[in-house]
Amino acid sequence: MCSGLISIGEGWEDLTTALRDSGDRESVYVVGATDSGKTTLCRYLVDTMALQEMTAYVDCDTGQSRIGPPTTGGMAVYPRSSTPYLRFVGSTSPGGHFIQTLTAAKRLAEKADELSVRVTVIDSPGIISGGVGAEFQFQMIDLLRPTRIVALQRGRELERLLANFARHPGIAIHRIAVSPAVVVRPATVRRRYREERFRTYFSGAELQGVPLPGLGLQGRAPDPGNRRGIGGRLISLNDPENFVIALGIVENLYPGKRVEVFAPPFDPAAVASLRFGSLYLDLDAEPGSMESFRN
Repeated sequence: MCSGLISIGEGWEDLTTALRDSGDRESVYVVGATDSGKTTLCRYLVDTMALQEMTAYVDCDTGQSRIGPPTTGGMAVYPRSSTPYLRFVGSTSPGGHFIQTLTAAKRLAEKADELSVRVTVIDSPGIISGGVGAEFQFQMIDLLRPTRIVALQRGRELERLLANFARHPGIAIHRIAVSPAVVVRPATVRRRYREERFRTYFSGAELQGVPLPGLGLQGRAPDPGNRRGIGGRLISLNDPENFVIALGIVENLYPGKRVEVFAPPFDPAAVASLRFGSLYLDLDAEPGSMESFRN
């Protein structure tokens, strides 16, 4: 899955042993705050389990995504080499996009099941604070129905959430303390990571046109006949199952006729729908200024 060394935390090996010994289909939901080591633990679980079992990694962190570009949730299967499945949420944060985040996670987990993987590891978004965070995580877990919840916490900040599933007969809860080796990354570092990922994704992009007649329009689509404020908007070009074929930055929109996007090469005939996000991108902007949001 990834290169580089991983510092194994306390309880990690016990978790992989439990997964190996169960012999059943397993779905592991890893929850914790931002910078709690979720992705590192997920990487360890996937790398370890994929040595013996077909294992899926579902990445729900649209801000610091590892499988696809920012604004997308992704799913990849290991050790089998395959093109990742992506779902476009349209933002780098679940805030204001809870439904899209929930739907993306569900569809990606379902796709992993369709591919008959034995273990699915789900890397959750880092929103846990307050009533909103707890409610969001509750809905994620209730919808995805994992067999195990792995709670990474520094104290007892997840106990309110975990109490909802403590008596669930089909869910085992694993509490793991956040490693002292975890490095807290400031917002500027996280923003720089997103910008690098966007620049890499669009490095081979070109201007392409997509005919609009017959296509579905989703998300924050502009009003018919209104082209103002659309330039620079990030959109996804989707297949018939609403998985991403490519992301594009809108250059021109001709309502009812076509949209011109700056995107990696794709087949316009394969596009079944467009999803408009809430993020605008300027690839030529100064560092720290690439992303913007507009009403």
